[in-house]
Amino acid sequence: MSLTTPSKAASSGPVSNPSGLGFRALFAASIGVIVAQIGMVSLTQGMGIGGWGFLGALAIAFAIAMANAMAYAEMALMLPSAGSLSSYAEAAIGNFPAILLVFAGYVTPAVFGVPAELILADQILTQSIPITLPPYTWPIGIVVVFTVLNILGTDVFAKVQTALSFVVLLFLAVSGLVAVSGLGASAMPGGPSVAIAALGKNTVTMELVALAFWVFVGSEFVTPLVPEARNPNRDLPRAMIGGLLAIMVAQLLFALGSALLIPRDKLASSAMPHLDFAIATFGPGARIWFAVLALLATASLLNTVLAAVPRMLSGMAENGQVFPALKYRHPRFGTPVVAILFVASLPIVGLLWSGGDVNAILPLMIAASVAWLLAYMMAQVSLIVLRRRHPEMKRPYKVPFYPLVPILALVGMAYVVFN
Repeated sequence: MSLTTPSKAASSGPVSNPSGLGFRALFAASIGVIVAQIGMVSLTQGMGIGGWGFLGALAIAFAIAMANAMAYAEMALMLPSAGSLSSYAEAAIGNFPAILLVFAGYVTPAVFGVPAELILADQILTQSIPITLPPYTWPIGIVVVFTVLNILGTDVFAKVQTALSFVVLLFLAVSGLVAVSGLGASAMPGGPSVAIAALGKNTVTMELVALAFWVFVGSEFVTPLVPEARNPNRDLPRAMIGGLLAIMVAQLLFALGSALLIPRDKLASSAMPHLDFAIATFGPGARIWFAVLALLATASLLNTVLAAVPRMLSGMAENGQVFPALKYRHPRFGTPVVAILFVASLPIVGLLWSGGDVNAILPLMIAASVAWLLAYMMAQVSLIVLRRRHPEMKRPYKVPFYPLVPILALVGMAYVVFN
């Protein structure tokens, strides 16, 4: 691909793959990162800190996430490539910035964001399952299992990811419905009226947009799978936009339910408020099965990262942007083995660097979120540049209300970064 002109193959749009991934697999991949535990913690802590104001922060974060999803969908169908953002940015702003963006926006979060998720899983599993194991056994075991599954191919990935994503999404919605309907195992002292009144006191909105950002981040992880999709023109926008809408509904129910059963100060101060909510909703016996659910949520995040980021790096290697070894594919399964092993090693490095300390979660999340937001901002810039430079290119999907949507998204994300 030229530094200034998209390739002819790319300009014709993605080619359908009759035996490839269908809508359900793409939908599952689009929410695979979002249904992780980090989002649940951000959601419940945000309700504790901001009360009703946090719902405003959620609405702003959702709008930003939707703008990013639409931008990625347009560029992914216009320039179908496993390289994802690197391919879009290369065509728009040049080769070197494209390389920096992928490493800043996707490799860096793998070092910081994924370890935060692994620490949460380790804490819950260690507390819930009375087995004495050496340090880091649970997180390293999770990484090894899903590294192997991703090497086995996209068919295995699709089946595993679909099951993981839908189970966690169902848990979020059902837990919220049970709590909101008043059927929770334990009630708030004073009842729902006291809880609702408490949500109106000392509300916070704008300062919590960065925290709400974590509830919706990551739908673009599906875009490196476009070359392996059955009908990407139809299914990719539906998967990304539909995934965000489904997450918004489920997360709203989860947030409201947690605030109706647990006092705001406890939600705000707890390191694992999502576990507190599960116990308040379903009783003390929920601790064991919630440990399994937490494992599934972490697995969903890791499985999606190991499917998407290695394909980005492999695509970059094929374009000569990173080490050629990263484009090596398994002779039988066709998966980017070296890239998968490289990405799988990154959260282990972050885990060891943080010492597996639960207090390290917030700094890890902040580091990952800033890197991610910068990548999103450059994706919007790439969209604007490609619209101006290449208006003639075929776009199976186009961002509506252009240029208002990308400009507002850039302003919103700049605000989040500075706060």
